[in-house]
Amino acid sequence: MYAQKKSIENSHIVRERDRKRFRELLAVLGLGVPIGLFLLLFTWQNLEVIRLGHEATRLQKKKQEIENANRALQLELDRRTSLGAVEQRATSSASSTPIRAWS
Repeated sequence: MYAQKKSIENSHIVRERDRKRFRELLAVLGLGVPIGLFLLLFTWQNLEVIRLGHEATRLQKKKQEIENANRALQLELDRRTSLGAVEQRATSSASSTPIRAWS
């Protein structure tokens, strides 16, 4: 009534390589890998340009801040070393002794 299944011994059978599919695989890899590397390098280069642009902007702002601080310090130095300020400090610290001209 029911058909009996016979076990088939296939361990000695070896599948032949498909040379056409292997050549197609090599062709796809031969074209795909260089294109992928190009896209990877192109993306890396663009990201590096963007990063360097941000860094250049940050350094320009820092340079401007340092220049402003330097200008303020230079003005403070000029104000403190001006002839009027030095004379006023000299007269206030030596108020009991008169200033004489050297002769």
